[in-house]
Amino acid sequence: MRFLLICMFFAMSFAGGFYHGDIEGVWEIPEEIEGQSSIGKIFIENDKAFVYTFKYIFSEDSSERNIDNEESNAKLLKNKIFISNLEFDGKQWDNGKVYNPNDGEIYNVSAELSDDKNTLLVRISYDRFGFLGKTLQWSRVSNFSHHIPKHDGFVSLDLVN
Repeated sequence: MRFLLICMFFAMSFAGGFYHGDIEGVWEIPEEIEGQSSIGKIFIENDKAFVYTFKYIFSEDSSERNIDNEESNAKLLKNKIFISNLEFDGKQWDNGKVYNPNDGEIYNVSAELSDDKNTLLVRISYDRFGFLGKTLQWSRVSNFSHHIPKHDGFVSLDLVN
């Protein structure tokens, strides 16, 4: 009986939980300009999560944008890691850094995955605790059939550590 209770306890502990690699994959990332998004990849390296963007789209119909003709700062991020060092604490990903191409500053970032693992709430903040900032909702892109290029390194060396 005791063995059965211990087995049930461990089974319940892991059921519905998260694994640090659950955020890996392709995500649609909303941009500040309404109706524009980027497609990014989250990957895990040395137990930390990193993010880079590789494609830019119009949110409404997912048609591709040519960012070379835009006056936005999006082209600074293409294929560059702009979020680094997110650490999984068993519930969410914390202690990361994000580069903002609009002002060239580095901010704190954390992320929390929805139970269905298809929505990622990304909190960007001035302070380490996330009190002063904003939350963005990213959506997982399932069945992405295009080629995903490798990243070209960090957009800022301040993200490395």
